[in-house]
Amino acid sequence: MNWPLFVARRLSVSGKGSFSRSIVRLAIVAVALSSAVMLIAISTVSGFQSGIKNKVIGINGDLVIDDISNTEGSEPVPMGEKQLAFTSDIQSVQGVKSVSVCAVRPCIVKGENEIEGMVAKGVSGGYDFSYLKNQIKRGTVPDFAEDSLTAVISELTATRLGLDTGMFLQAVFFKEDSSGNRRPRAIRPRIIGVFATGLDDYDKVHFITHIRLVQKVLPPPTRFTQWELRLNHSLPSAKVVDKLNKKLPPGIFNIQAADRYNRHIFDWLALLDTNVIIILTLMLLVAVIGMCTTLLILITERTHMIGTLKALGARESGIRNIFHYQVTFITGMGLLLGNIFGLGLCWLQYHYGFITLNTETYYVNKVLIEFNPIQIIWTNAGTIFVCWLVLFLPAKVIGRLSPIKSIKFQ
Repeated sequence: MNWPLFVARRLSVSGKGSFSRSIVRLAIVAVALSSAVMLIAISTVSGFQSGIKNKVIGINGDLVIDDISNTEGSEPVPMGEKQLAFTSDIQSVQGVKSVSVCAVRPCIVKGENEIEGMVAKGVSGGYDFSYLKNQIKRGTVPDFAEDSLTAVISELTATRLGLDTGMFLQAVFFKEDSSGNRRPRAIRPRIIGVFATGLDDYDKVHFITHIRLVQKVLPPPTRFTQWELRLNHSLPSAKVVDKLNKKLPPGIFNIQAADRYNRHIFDWLALLDTNVIIILTLMLLVAVIGMCTTLLILITERTHMIGTLKALGARESGIRNIFHYQVTFITGMGLLLGNIFGLGLCWLQYHYGFITLNTETYYVNKVLIEFNPIQIIWTNAGTIFVCWLVLFLPAKVIGRLSPIKSIKFQ
C-alpha cells in the first residue's frame, strides 16, 4: 500500500478544516440546486406539453381528413356519398382505432340579449365522447343513438349568451339553394351539457350537436365535411398518415395530424423546448463553475500536501485520485439531494396541484407534471458527465506544481 497516498485520501475525505468543509458543502448545494431545477423544468414542461396535446387530440382526434381544396380559416368544403364510401378503407388502416364522420358549419347563435358567430360541429351516434365526459361542468354528454335533438355548449358560451342546460339553442345557418342564393335555416337543439376544455379558442366558438341537424343546412347532396381519426398508437402518427396516403386516392383528400390542424398551439408548445435547453445549459454552468471553484480552492489549500507527496514518490495519477474522490463525493451527494428535492416537489404537485395557473392564459388550471424515466436518467447522467469533465482541471494544475515550491507554499 502507498501509505502517503492513503493518508492523503483519509485527510481529503474527512474534510479536516472548517474552510474545506464549507467549500465542499457549497459545491454540493450548487450541484443539488442545478439538478433539482433541471428535473423540475423537464417534468413541468413535459407535463404541460402533454396536457395541451391531450386536450387538442381529445377535441379533434389524432388525425383529421377533409377535402383537399380546404384552406385554413375558410368554411369547410362539404363532401358527399362518393367520398363517404372511403370510411371503411380508412378504418381498415393499421393504427386507426376509430373513425368519426363530422359536419362542421358556421352559424349565428342567439342568446337572451346577444348574438354570436359560432361553429356547429355535427357528430354521429358512434362519436367518442370519452374526453369530453371529463370536461363536463353541468349536465351530461349527448347520447345521439337515442336523441338527435340535443347539443352541448361551452361554459364560456353559456355565460356570454345567458344559456344553460334545459334551454334551447337557436342557431341560424345560411344554406345555398338550387339557384345559388343563400337563405337562412334555423335549428333548435336542447342543451343537455356545458363543458369547459380550457382551450378558449375552441370554447368560444364551438358547440356540438347531432350530424343530422347540420346535414339539413349543407348544400345537397353533400353529407359531411371531415373525418376525425383516433389512433391506438401502435404506430407513430406519421406512419399512419403515410399508410392513409397510400390507401386513399391522390388529389382528393387532405390528411392532417393534430400538430398541423392546430398549428398555432403546437408552434407555441415547441417554443418551450428552447426554454428548457436554456435552463439546462444555465444550470449545468452553475454546477461546473461551482465544481471548478471548489477544486481550485482545495488544490490551493493542499498545495503543501501535494508537494510533500511528490517528494515522497507519489505518482501524479494517485494524487489526482484524491480530487477524483472529492468530485465523486460532491456529485453523488448533490445529485442525491437534488433528486430528492426536485422529484419530491414534482410528486407533491402531481398529487395535490397546489401551484395553480390562469386557464385563459395557459389553457390548464394547474402546473402539470409528467415523470419520464428516460429524461430523468439522461439528466442525471449528463450532470455526472459534465462534472467529471472538470477533473481535467486538477490534472493540469497538479502536473505543473514543483515539489520544492509546493512544500514551501504557505
